[in-house]
Amino acid sequence: MAVAERRSGRRTEAVQSYKGHGIHAAPGVHEYAVELVRGALPDGGRILEVGSGCGALALRLRDAGFDVVPTDLDPPHEWIARLDLDHPEWTDEARGPFDMVVCVETLEHVENPRQVLRQIRSLLRAGDQLLVSTPNITHPHSRLKMFLRGAPYIFGPRHYHQPGHITILPDWMLTEHIRLAGFDQIEVTNGGDTFYRGIVRLAYRVEIALLKVIGVRQKAHYGQGICTFVTARAV
Repeated sequence: MAVAERRSGRRTEAVQSYKGHGIHAAPGVHEYAVELVRGALPDGGRILEVGSGCGALALRLRDAGFDVVPTDLDPPHEWIARLDLDHPEWTDEARGPFDMVVCVETLEHVENPRQVLRQIRSLLRAGDQLLVSTPNITHPHSRLKMFLRGAPYIFGPRHYHQPGHITILPDWMLTEHIRLAGFDQIEVTNGGDTFYRGIVRLAYRVEIALLKVIGVRQKAHYGQGICTFVTARAV
């Protein structure tokens, strides 16, 4: 008997906002992304953002002085162009040139991240920059959830269709995808916090403390380090 296909969602539920635009990423992720972009482009520049959601990160980057072209699979605003990364049709505006492509909390939603990274590389000149992020499955909390439930934090049956987390990318795999797509000077950091609040957040802190005692730990570069960030240069 045929099973009806369920449509996967593409956004995490917004639990915070920026200038009235919902943020569909873990707390602290957008702030850290802006910090990394500033470090990569200290003199400003033109950015293509893929997976813009409701446009909150694009607005942050514009407020930081960058010229941003935002795109998304289901753009909620006219100023965000539609782009399906699994089947991209690049418009003249989305072809650049760009000084950087920003792809924050998006690759876990696509079917073929290697293909997406190759497509992104084709838009860039040698020396242009890339910033991507995805849930950090090597975080101690994710490792414990994998051990207990068989799926890392914000992955698994409950997250497969909504918000559509269909691709798990450990650090080593993501960096290898990026290298083979045509990038070097690859740097990996982590940032962002969990969505936990109240008693659950307290329990999470106790859990992390206990994991440190038994040697399961990770140094966070920003916040709790719940997401992996990779910056790279096109060659």
